Amino acid sequence: MAKDLYPQTSSLRIRRGIWQGIWLCCLGVVLAAGFNGIRVSGSIPWAGQWPIASAEDIAEISLREAWSRFQEGTTLFVDARDPLSFKQGHIKGAWNVPPGEAGRSFDEIRILAQAGLVVIVYCDGAACPLGPALARTLQQRGVPSVRVIADGWRQWRQAGYPVEGGER
Repeated sequence: MAKDLYPQTSSLRIRRGIWQGIWLCCLGVVLAAGFNGIRVSGSIPWAGQWPIASAEDIAEISLREAWSRFQEGTTLFVDARDPLSFKQGHIKGAWNVPPGEAGRSFDEIRILAQAGLVVIVYCDGAACPLGPALARTLQQRGVPSVRVIADGWRQWRQAGYPVEGGER
């Protein structure tokens, strides 16, 4: 019976496996960074370089001006909240376009905006990032005349302006 030329204890095997895993991860990171740097279409931005949509980047509209435009019929209201919140209540005639699902409605919204409607995006809460994020996305996709009502849903309800429930 041949003896094992390299006797290994189980702890040595475990340590060796851990080091091999660490080296494979390091190699993966180096290869990914290298390929990202030589991409023909340009490198993909690292986490800290993604653009951040903020209320300062988007033109705001006052509640009074939004109400005036609502009465004139020169506005498309876009609710950036989730579908369940939208079904529970929204500005009368508003469309529900959560930022993650905006691709389905871009063409329709762009056509209406190019025909002269002002697109007013809103969500719920003064710190809600969904409205500015959706407005930024719409602007980047070529939708003209996009505005945001900060804390729009709460303000609209408190003012007693027309609301409805259900889907668009």
